Amino acid sequence: MNPNTLSKYLGSAALVVSFVSFADTAPYSYTQYQSVLDDSYLQAPTSTKLIKQGDFAGQYNQYFHVPDFGNQWMTFTVTGDHKRSELRQVYEWYSDDGDLNKMIGEVFIDSPLSGSVDEITFMQIHDVTNNGNAINKPLLRLVWLRERNNIENGIWAVIKKDADASSSSYDKIYITQHLESQPIKFEVRIQNNEMTIKKDGAAISGLSKYDISYWSNLESYFKAGVYNQDDGTGTVQFKSLKYYTQ
Repeated sequence: MNPNTLSKYLGSAALVVSFVSFADTAPYSYTQYQSVLDDSYLQAPTSTKLIKQGDFAGQYNQYFHVPDFGNQWMTFTVTGDHKRSELRQVYEWYSDDGDLNKMIGEVFIDSPLSGSVDEITFMQIHDVTNNGNAINKPLLRLVWLRERNNIENGIWAVIKKDADASSSSYDKIYITQHLESQPIKFEVRIQNNEMTIKKDGAAISGLSKYDISYWSNLESYFKAGVYNQDDGTGTVQFKSLKYYTQ
């Protein structure tokens, strides 16, 4: 375990943290993760930058690593209510800028290790919070829910239906049940004020060319990892993950 990441960005107080003993490796050592890491920084266990853009080589910690056992995929894990370990895309974009912006990831939610946590956000589109018109809200959250509407272990899209910071108007659209034997490939596409979400290459009913013109004035970015929406431990693995702008 390499404690340098925590001590570098959290100060000397990080040295008193009790680290879990494991012999994991840095995700940047795997070529399939390098492009997404080159356009990201890591936020953990809060919104603090734990690893800055350009500093991922050789870096791993208890929140972010590739394990030396089981699925040897990029792993995000965190304990606590509204705690996170997430990659935050550095490149920022608008939904109406004419480009195709997309995020594609093969995702595995490690629900048996999730303990009491009932909701985990693993992919997001969020607005840029330092803009004058920012609302500091996600347009989209892809979430794992232990149970909703009598569906257990389900994956849902939670979409904000307006650009009003005070509004609580959301669409919650069921996508699929999470199988604990294999990852699921998700694609989130934004172009010309339309959002499409695909599962394993096929567009989801109700999520093809979803009108998001109300979001056009909000600069945005992608996020991916684990963000607990309640107390417990959440673990999310990505077999692959990339951002694209075309």
